[in-house]
Amino acid sequence: MPLKIIVVGAGLAGLGAAIALNREGHDVEVIEQSGFLNEVGAAIHLAPNATRILKDWECEFDSLQPAPCRQLTVWDEAGSQVRFEVVTKELQEALNITDEWLLTHRVDLHNTLRAAAAKGVNGKKPLIRLSSRVASVDADAGVVVCEGGTEYTGDLIIGADGVHSRTVRAITGEDQQESTGQNCFRFLVPVSKMMANPITASLIERIRLDGMHAFTSYDRKLAVYPCRRGTLLNVAAIHPSGLQGTTGARQSSWLDGGNLDQLLEVFEGFGPELLEMCRMAEDIKLWSLGSRKPPHTFFKDKLVLIGDAAHPTLPHQGQGGAQSFEDGAALATVLPASTTTEQLPQRLEMYNQVRYAHSLTVMILSRMDDERRGEMADELRKYVPDAQVPENMFSFAWNSYPAKEAGVLLQAAERA
Repeated sequence: MPLKIIVVGAGLAGLGAAIALNREGHDVEVIEQSGFLNEVGAAIHLAPNATRILKDWECEFDSLQPAPCRQLTVWDEAGSQVRFEVVTKELQEALNITDEWLLTHRVDLHNTLRAAAAKGVNGKKPLIRLSSRVASVDADAGVVVCEGGTEYTGDLIIGADGVHSRTVRAITGEDQQESTGQNCFRFLVPVSKMMANPITASLIERIRLDGMHAFTSYDRKLAVYPCRRGTLLNVAAIHPSGLQGTTGARQSSWLDGGNLDQLLEVFEGFGPELLEMCRMAEDIKLWSLGSRKPPHTFFKDKLVLIGDAAHPTLPHQGQGGAQSFEDGAALATVLPASTTTEQLPQRLEMYNQVRYAHSLTVMILSRMDDERRGEMADELRKYVPDAQVPENMFSFAWNSYPAKEAGVLLQAAERA
């Protein structure tokens, strides 16, 4: 019989897991606190380790309205090119992969996942319950209690409720959120608006709209890239917290408005083209890049964590969404339709074996820009004692296919 699986959270991680486990034939019910009436968020880039999974799930790429990412270029704060950090085609050839690197808006990605979930497989699809806020989770009993008293019971509970997770407390027993000492302004600029201004038009012509661009000083960065088929520019302006005017940013909140004067003050040393781009900002948001100490395991009893509930990942490596998809794909692989409730502890241990060290390596090394990631090695080894800092984080992430690794473990267990 299929497992009854309750997923807490219908963001990228929750929807991805729901799609993957539904494809295995399980009965999946998703509990989501929002009403899906006004989805928010910035753009997101989908590295090859993400797009290969979306293809496995038969997601419709056209609905992503993607822009291709052909390279990541690093510039200094004055706007002078420093180096090509990644050339997509070259790294694809080195890794012998063909999966795309795409730039999309997070809302378009979320809508694409919603459509894939609604389509279902073999006449079966996940049930999504909106406007249902979780109050508590009982890992031992497999029970989720919502505010108002409604209870949901499953053979397995999946915590996919993000950095502010309630489900993680059922494993750690406490809220371990912490500041990373970094804030981020996020804003959008229509490309047509930039092309109408001679100053910013020259910037667009120079950098082009087929890749990501990081304009960096030692402790500040403007990450700039297109989405919506190149019609909209997304900018993430990362800087130290505690600067004048930005001290009130809430941790990991997409909803708080930012101030243009604050933005210009924080990045006043950057080049005139970049500051002119900032003056065109629309829908400015400001939030603190909060994180959380990871749990020492991703599962307990009938509860398993995925996505930011397990390993809240900052944007420096652009791997947050991809890691959540890898979680869902690996979990579904070790839970085929034939899985019994008696087998769950063994199968969750397999999931933990596949995902724990890898996702924490990405999580902790994503707390700094690539040039400074070595500073996080000691922190990583608190959780993964034998961890090594990868020579190239892009190769480390892009070459990952945890569903295959999970499949090997499952086959070995079945032969034993």
